[in-house]
Amino acid sequence: DGPIAGGDCPTRIQNALSENGFHATFFYWGERIAGNEAEIKRAYDLGFEIANHTWSHPDMTKLSADQMKEEISKCANALTAITGQKEFLIRPPYLSVNETFQQVAGVPLINCGVYSMDWDGASKDDIISTITSKMNDGSLNGQVVLVHENYDTTAQAMEYLAPYLKSQGWQIVTVSEMFKANNKIMYNGTVYNNIW
Repeated sequence: DGPIAGGDCPTRIQNALSENGFHATFFYWGERIAGNEAEIKRAYDLGFEIANHTWSHPDMTKLSADQMKEEISKCANALTAITGQKEFLIRPPYLSVNETFQQVAGVPLINCGVYSMDWDGASKDDIISTITSKMNDGSLNGQVVLVHENYDTTAQAMEYLAPYLKSQGWQIVTVSEMFKANNKIMYNGTVYNNIW
């Protein structure tokens, strides 16, 4: 849901990941980009994957095909102006997808297999517990984990989790890195929660 005007949470999360040799995928909300380009450029320069969270964050299933295309292209154009990239994975707002959206997306759609619940008031310890319990039972492997950059609780959790996961032999990677490392191909319009 970034970029975020003010506050240090995005930088803290970027630093926690980068300092441990990790990368993540950041899905940016288009109408929040103006004035916050430096955050996205920094993420890009650190090797994070830059991706599209639509322009105005609507429930895409309530839009026409043309409206969907405009939401996607407007955000993509703003991201291209910063990064030079032409194509971006898409995270559907509210994880909401229908057949029309799948047909017009033109790229893979990334939802999630693990919810941190940071958006619903989860504390730092709640987020850490969600991730570590799945790490311990093996179900974290290959999952897309959904966290948001605009919460202090998430920044605190990432500052703990990045070095901890590294010490346990785990890696935090971008969505594209995860699929590539597992020799899996992502297809346009297909919704992915994990590599399985």
